Amino acid sequence: MVKYALKPTVTLLIAYPTYNTWHIFLGLLFSALGDAFLMLPSEQMFVPGLLSFLIAHIFYIASFDSPTRVSWPAVPLVLFAAAMLHGLWPGVANEDTVVQIGVVVYVFAIVWMTYKASLTGNMVLATGTVLFCVSDS
Repeated sequence: MVKYALKPTVTLLIAYPTYNTWHIFLGLLFSALGDAFLMLPSEQMFVPGLLSFLIAHIFYIASFDSPTRVSWPAVPLVLFAAAMLHGLWPGVANEDTVVQIGVVVYVFAIVWMTYKASLTGNMVLATGTVLFCVSDS
C-alpha cells in the first residue's frame, strides 16, 4: 500500500514549488497520475498511464522557451527514436492499434522534449532530458 502512495506523492511534492510555472506544475501532476495508473495491477491501466505521461511531456515541451529549428541534436535523436521503436516493437506488435500508436507517439514526444530542451542553451535541462529519454527507453 505504501508503494502506491509514495511515488505519486513524491512527484506531487516536487510539483508544489512549481505552482507558479503552470506548464511544469501540470506536467508533474500528469506524471504523478501516470505513475498511479501504471502501478495498478491491471493491464488496462497501461493506455491511461501512457496518455498521462504523454500529456505531461506536452506540458514540459511547452515550458521550454526555445525556438524550433533544425539543429545538430536532431540527427542522433531521430536515430535514437528509430532504435527505441525497433527495440520496443516486438513487445507491442501484437497489441491493439491504440497501444501501437500510443507507443510511437510517446517515443516521439520524449525525443521532441529532449530536442526542445537542447535548444534552450540550458545544459542542466538538456542533460536531464537526455538522461530521462535514455532511462525511459
